[in-house]
Amino acid sequence: ILPLLVSACSQQEVYSSKAVSKSIHSKSTINTAALSDDGQLNVVVNNDGVCLWQNKSQASAPKCLSAAHAQHVEIALISMNKQFLYLSNRVSVKKYAINSFQIVGEWQVSDNIINDISTSKNGQLLLLGFRSGKASIIDTKTNKVTTYQKHRLDINSVSLSENGQVAFTGSSDKKAQLWNTTTGETIFEFNHATRVNHVDISADGLVGFSIDSVKDRKFWNLETGQLIADLDTYLKFIEVNDSVFSDDKRLFLTGSPRQVLQLWRVADGALLAQWQSSMEYGRASVLSVAMNEGNTETMANAKSVKSIIASNSDGVLEQWHFTDVGY
Repeated sequence: ILPLLVSACSQQEVYSSKAVSKSIHSKSTINTAALSDDGQLNVVVNNDGVCLWQNKSQASAPKCLSAAHAQHVEIALISMNKQFLYLSNRVSVKKYAINSFQIVGEWQVSDNIINDISTSKNGQLLLLGFRSGKASIIDTKTNKVTTYQKHRLDINSVSLSENGQVAFTGSSDKKAQLWNTTTGETIFEFNHATRVNHVDISADGLVGFSIDSVKDRKFWNLETGQLIADLDTYLKFIEVNDSVFSDDKRLFLTGSPRQVLQLWRVADGALLAQWQSSMEYGRASVLSVAMNEGNTETMANAKSVKSIIASNSDGVLEQWHFTDVGY
């Protein structure tokens, strides 16, 4: 497949290409979806139930739960170690063991409405962000729940480091906060022009990203609290449903409600690549994204080739390749 250089609202030429694979995981629009961090698992929630697909073996049938498990579910998340699945109806969160597909825990924090969730790598610590501005850390082994009033208004987005020691939260109070999950102590607070709609943190907790509803789109050094870069784009309005940092923290992948995936360079915010997610039923909002190093068995120079994976609201799973050379 020949690469394309597309015209985009950026300071430089932007790479694009056609998808190298495409799978349909639903016969209708879906409620939510979540990819594992490496893109090898895809959970799809629709009115018929909850199905977990193994993306390496497209021919194999998915493991599925009945429609009762999907009722009112709006948030799905797979732990970084791919051992647990979390489903939330915004009032409670259920934890499933992926091997058995059985419920192993369920939590609800008083009358709080859940806006977003995140977990540590091993799935033991669960972070909930609420409309009340509160955030809860739940130890899913001991059932200990610790709740902090971190923001004045809704927490719209949360992200937890892989060891669970630091959380990054974004709120309608125009602030993003990095804080210690053991003490609740704020480490850094970042002000924005408008409400913060999305935040993300690298696995090691050293780099963060926050974006507000109008113009602030920033990469942060979370060791020093200093700005690394703004997104280098002329676009006046950017929405992010999901995002992920590359393992080396040099690249950052975003997925939007408008079918678009974009790959950014962290050091200077440059837009390097852009892809379009396929529409089947008229929506195609990108719900979940993943990035990995590619398959060494099937690709030459696999260490320099990244696989870009997206799961969208039409139940479509797609994969693209990006050659990470010279970036």
